[in-house]
Amino acid sequence: MRIIETLFWSALCAAAWMACGDAAESQTLIEANKIHEQITRLSSELHDAVMEEAAAIEIEMEEAMLNGDSALAMQLARIESLMDEWDVRFHDWNATVVEVPGMEQAQDHGDHAGHDHGDHAGHDHGDDQHSGLSLEGMSDAEILAIQEALLAELEALRVSFEESIAAKPAIQE
Repeated sequence: MRIIETLFWSALCAAAWMACGDAAESQTLIEANKIHEQITRLSSELHDAVMEEAAAIEIEMEEAMLNGDSALAMQLARIESLMDEWDVRFHDWNATVVEVPGMEQAQDHGDHAGHDHGDHAGHDHGDDQHSGLSLEGMSDAEILAIQEALLAELEALRVSFEESIAAKPAIQE
């Protein structure tokens, strides 16, 4: 009976130790995860803004054509083309987004980054969830550096989008 009791307590202690094994996450990984969460939120907001703007430009182009203003329609078509190029760049970037190891289950991206991957702006992106790449085996500092680089590239995409949109008011005057 003593052996069974000893085995029971040993197994219980081992299970408790294994369950607590991930509790000692490094501050670097915690920071990397915060950045990843920021990336997810900002990319969702940015992509939604782009899709809204693309829809508005399409309506404005149709109105310009109905009003016989082909010059305005052509200028809007150029902006729409820039937006399409931006959308491709965004989805290329999105394919490089990688989860922080150990955090995959803690986050529910649902429809990833809050946007629909169905047919928007006249094209289908299919299911471009996170890339499936893994950061397993990398140091915490390397993982943080990758998340920081992804955030920096997202910021560059945001600036590119804003520059594309900045041309719109000038052509409508």
